[in-house]
Amino acid sequence: MFNYPVEQKTYKVGKYTIGGDPRSSPTAMVGTIFYYGQKDIFIDEKKGIINKGFAEKLIKDQEEIADKTGLVPCLDVILSFEDAVKPLLDFVVDITDVPIFLDPPTYNLKEPALKYVDELGIQSRIIYNSLTPDSHDEEFALLSETKIENFVLLAMESTYWTTQSRMNVIEDLVTKAEAAHLSASNFLIDTCVLDFTSLGLAMNAMQETKKKFGLPVGSGAHNAVDTWRNLKEKFGRIKKIATAVASTITLGAGADFLLYGPIQHADIIYPSVAFVKAAHSQLLFDEGKMPPSEHPVFKIG
Repeated sequence: MFNYPVEQKTYKVGKYTIGGDPRSSPTAMVGTIFYYGQKDIFIDEKKGIINKGFAEKLIKDQEEIADKTGLVPCLDVILSFEDAVKPLLDFVVDITDVPIFLDPPTYNLKEPALKYVDELGIQSRIIYNSLTPDSHDEEFALLSETKIENFVLLAMESTYWTTQSRMNVIEDLVTKAEAAHLSASNFLIDTCVLDFTSLGLAMNAMQETKKKFGLPVGSGAHNAVDTWRNLKEKFGRIKKIATAVASTITLGAGADFLLYGPIQHADIIYPSVAFVKAAHSQLLFDEGKMPPSEHPVFKIG
């Protein structure tokens, strides 16, 4: 388990590291903030005016539980309106030093977001989220002009629904991104969970990607639960539990990062992931090795 024929890549993002051997490396936990309609956080969503006290507490609570579990805290920062780019990024940069998954949902928002990242000089903390099969040449060209080094490649595939078709998409994306002359070819592969039927394919693609490329892998497995029709009607209020399960099972496929959904779920997902990571660390004993001193196995007991 977790024995790969190629070296597993690790990337430095600010003061944190993402990727590597799943038995010894901490998982990067990506909580989403400023998503459209996020409850209690926005005063004026279009202008990026927020309840700073509430937002800061969400971020600091995540950092606190990251310290308790030995996992890597990250933020998926959604930038849905151009006027909100500056105030939201200013706020995040002022109060935390965790990696930022920069997430403008449309191309017309990507350019101002990237421009402001350059103005702030925070490229080393940024993971661009994301390049997809639908990304145009102008997006690659825009990114080649920045000093951002880390990029999520989203293996979106909804035609053939096989692991091989997903791997074909990943290979094509890697080839195109490498040819784009980006400042560094630090690629994190999101194997793309669209619903609960695609979760298994995404997990299989994680394993195959780590075997073939050694690249860090992960997904937004919470999408499998978000799109689960009639969950509440059939089984009651178990969405948070199901979301934790969807995310943690991807660790068995070697996931290096989890886009776990709303940051307010950190209190549930972090201990669950740390528990699984503690179990995986014991596999090092088969090779006469020990996990590093800051590993979750030494934090949660």
